[in-house]
Formats: sequence, C-alpha cells, structure tokens
Amino acid sequence: VNQTPSPDTSVKSQKKHVATIGAGCSGLVAIKECLAEPDHLEVVCFEQEPHAGGLWRYMDVTKENPNPYSSVYKSTIINTSKEMMTFSDYAIPGSWATYLHNTKVVQYFDLYAEHFGLLKYIRFQTKVVEIRELKDEQRRWMVRTQPISNNNNNNAVQEEIFDYVMMCTGHHSTPRYPSFPGMNPTEPNAYTGQQIHSHFFRDVPEDLKEKNVIVVGLGNSGVDLAVELSMNQCQVHLSVRSPIWVSPRWLLGRPLDHYTTRFSLMFPLYVLQGIAMFLVTISIPRVHPLMKPKKRLFQSHTTINSMLHERIATGTIIPQRNIRRVGPEKRVEFEDGTILEDIEAIYWCTGYHIRFPALDPIITSDGHEDLESNRVWLWNYMFPPRHPNLAFIGLCQSSGAFMPIAELQCRFLVQVLSGHSPLLTPIPDQEQMDREIQEMQAKIRKQYVSLKHTIQLVYTSHSDMLAKKIGCFPSYWKLVKAFGLVEGTRLKMESIFGPAIPVFFRLVGPHAWVGDNDEDDDNNQKKKKGEKGEKGGEAARQVIWGYKGDERYLDSKYLKGESDVLLAKKKESAKGGVQDGLLQNGESSGSRQRMLIEI
Repeated sequence: VNQTPSPDTSVKSQKKHVATIGAGCSGLVAIKECLAEPDHLEVVCFEQEPHAGGLWRYMDVTKENPNPYSSVYKSTIINTSKEMMTFSDYAIPGSWATYLHNTKVVQYFDLYAEHFGLLKYIRFQTKVVEIRELKDEQRRWMVRTQPISNNNNNNAVQEEIFDYVMMCTGHHSTPRYPSFPGMNPTEPNAYTGQQIHSHFFRDVPEDLKEKNVIVVGLGNSGVDLAVELSMNQCQVHLSVRSPIWVSPRWLLGRPLDHYTTRFSLMFPLYVLQGIAMFLVTISIPRVHPLMKPKKRLFQSHTTINSMLHERIATGTIIPQRNIRRVGPEKRVEFEDGTILEDIEAIYWCTGYHIRFPALDPIITSDGHEDLESNRVWLWNYMFPPRHPNLAFIGLCQSSGAFMPIAELQCRFLVQVLSGHSPLLTPIPDQEQMDREIQEMQAKIRKQYVSLKHTIQLVYTSHSDMLAKKIGCFPSYWKLVKAFGLVEGTRLKMESIFGPAIPVFFRLVGPHAWVGDNDEDDDNNQKKKKGEKGEKGGEAARQVIWGYKGDERYLDSKYLKGESDVLLAKKKESAKGGVQDGLLQNGESSGSRQRMLIEI
C-alpha cells in the first residue's frame, strides 16, 4: 500500500480537502460547486470508468466488461424535459429536442464539464476500494483507491486522507432480482430460457425476434423495454403485480413535467390527483382491465411512456398477472392460473439494491438495523447523523427531474463546508436530525403508500426547501430589488404559474448567473440593476424567457450550444500539439468516447 499525502496539508493551509466519488452528473456538479469556493476547498474526483457521464454514457455488455456501470440501452430517451433537467447556470441549448436521447444527455454533460474545466480534477480509471472513517478529532476519512488502467503497471492501492467525502455514485449499479420457484437453474424443473435483468439490456437480440418474451415490472425500465421489444417483432407479455399510472410524455400539447408548478402546491393533494387523473385518462387509449391502477395518481412513482397503452391496444403487448412460478423448461405460470409455453426470455425490470461496496453498510442505515430493505437514514437525503463529514448526493428518487436536486444538494453542502451558509445552524444536531428524518419519512409514507418508495421526494417542495437554505429562492422582494418592480413582478409570476425550472435558482442569491457584463443587450444593463444597484442573474433571466418562447430571447447566447466554440478550441489545440478536452475526432488520451456534435 502506498500512502499518498493529500495535497496542501501544511499547517498554513486552511482549505478543506474534498473527495467526490463518481463523475456522473452528480459528481460533475459536485466538482463544479467546490471550485466555486477556491479559497476554502480543494477537490479531487475518483471515477472508475475512462470517461465522465455515469450511467448515461452508453457501454456495451462484453466479455471484458460483463457488468458495466451504465444501464442505458441504445434507444433510451430521458423522461424529463430539457427545461426541467438543465443545470441552473448552464442551459441546455434551446434548439435541442424537448426530450433528449441518451447520446444528447451525455453530450450535455460533456459540454458542461468542458465549459467549467472539470476534467483535470478527475482521476479516471481509479477504483475506490474502501472509504473508512478515521475517528480522529477532525472526523476525517481515509479513501483507498486502486488504478485499473490496463496501461498502468503500478496497480498498488493508494491511501489518502480527506476532510470530507461526497458520495456521487447513485443507486443504479446493483441489480435486484425477485424470487420465484424455478428461477435457479440448479432447481428441479427449472426455467431453461434466458433470464436478463434490465440493467444488461442494450438492444433486441436477433434470436428473440418473432419470439415470446415476458417483461416483469411496471416501472420506467419495464415499460420502456416492453415497448422496445414489441416494436422489434417480439410478442411481449407484461407481468403486472400492482397496476400504477402510466402517463404520456405530452399532455394537452405541453411536456408532462411543465405542469410541475408552484401554483399547484397551493391546492390539496386530492384536488391535484383528481385533475391529473382526468387529464391522463382522456389522453390515452382505453386502459386494459389488468392495467387499471388501484391507487390514485401521486400515491406511487408515476411511470412515463407515450406508447404503452397504444401497444397494448394493438395486441403486441399483453398484460398478465404476477408470476407464480417459472419452468419447467420454457413454461411460465401466473397467479390467475394462466400458463404460457415457449417463453424464450424473461426480462427482470425489478430495480436495484442501494449499496455502496466501498462503505460500511451501517453508514447508510446510521445504525438503524430495523430499517426495511433499501431504506436509508439520511437527513435531507444527504447526511447520516452519526457520521459527519460524509454526504450522499443524488441518493433519492425525485417526482421530477433528478439533476437539479443533485445540484441544489451540492450548493448547500459547499456553503456549509466553506462557512458561507446564511443559516446560523445549517446542519442540526443528531437528535434534531433523527426527528426530522422521522417526520420526512412519515410524510412521504402518507402520500406514497407502497413500501418500495424508500427514497422518494417531491421535486418542487424539496428543491424550494434547499433553495431557501442556500439563499437563492426567488422571493418577490429579492426579484424586485435585483430587477426592478416591473420585471421582478413578471419573474415572480412566472416562477409561480410557469414550470418550476431550475434556472430560477440563479436569478438571485449566492452565485447568481449574471452572465458577461460587457456583452449585454441594449436594455439588459438597466434591468440587471435594481434601484439599489444589486446585480441580478441576467443570464438566468434571458434563459427563463427564452425557454418560455419570448422571441426577444430565443437567440440569447446563453441558450446556444457551444459545439462550434469547442471545435475551434480543439483545432487550435491540435495546431499546438496539445491533445486536450472532450471534443476529439477519436477518443481523448485513448480513454474518452467519441462525442456527437450534431445539434
């Protein structure tokens, strides 16, 4: 074991050394937010893959890599609109599609990393093998890593000490399987067809076309796979244990998540449920009897797919009851007595275990051994009360977009670490944390009646709560102070009645997205300063109105892609013999995948 001293560990240095684990979307925004406090924090990121992007970077399942971290298949399209999933100070270009293909999602992450210069802080192809609390006076953490590059002759384990650790690896890496008689191939009368977890699905195999397959699960992965298989000549049987609401991506001409407004929070839940169920019902074909939900909308995580009910109506997908047993041979029996023969494959779309191999499992449960499976004990879905100086980023299942929640978590955490939080006590003591965790779980359990919703949160209310802790919530008086009475009022009305897009959290407060002072339009300088001269987030304002469709801001530079700019940089670097950045015609330094440039 080689002990590597952490950078800048002299007595004179007051900077905190921060480790981020994982370079997916949560890891990238964690690095970026740490860099916003250069006088207080030093950050290094460990990523076991040769590239950033996390699970959104498509990777084939091969003999050399039979269990890739990525779980996207070739045709995966994200279920949140670009306006709702964008990072708050780097907008997804307005010219891009409303719902992005997985290649465009990872392209956006690449552009984000390039724009903020994040790559030099990432140690690629470095596996974290252990994260251990030192129990010293500072409650620091030992991080043990091992290089996994094939070109690296030194694979010795390295040890470094960090003041703080940010776990940004998510919870979609360890597939979870159900337990039915006949699944184990060593059992008598076992099932002999293929059994595949959705994590390993990439494309429809040729040998399954025109064959009978079963998809188990009604979450987003199960529905997406059922539709994908049915459109590639497979006869799909969709096994449903408990029917839930499946909503289309578009509702009355608007993206579904654009109905996520702060105005809607003013109504009782049962009113919202009634309105939403009516709108979804009139927007889809007649629901199959086995697909009729037993719970009201918003009592479970809503699955989003625009084609499922249509494929059911055409007979290419046939709903079935829950499975009773599989086998013998290629036979499957369901709980209502239905028996199907010649089932060539079963796709298990049954979710994931929440596991962090490098951490002691007791940390996520915080010592609560009585917690149900996959339940965690974290304050605000981030902090284990009895393990300070450790935070989990993105360990949640949001009712809306995931990326803005991770960004707000990082902004709040970095404020705490740098000592810039506007709150007197930003993090309460252990007893208060425990009480608030219990209250939070009781509130979620009251709405989401199923036990499987262990890390569920409501997007708008949770993001607003974090924004208020940070000091970036777009309150009326702050908007008027920054933009003047007229424009401040317009922005406040839009923040209430319009989609709750994350860019609103860069209008005011710490690190508002002001933009370039020397390149403002004719009236922007006037609008940027209120009566007292306080700067507002002018760039954020332009993006909000541009996403709204205001013709004056559709061509804002803050809504344009950077492909041309980055390509120019790449050509300039190539002239000087420097191979740097993401946008290479081939792989950068032999490790990064080719990036799509078309916009």
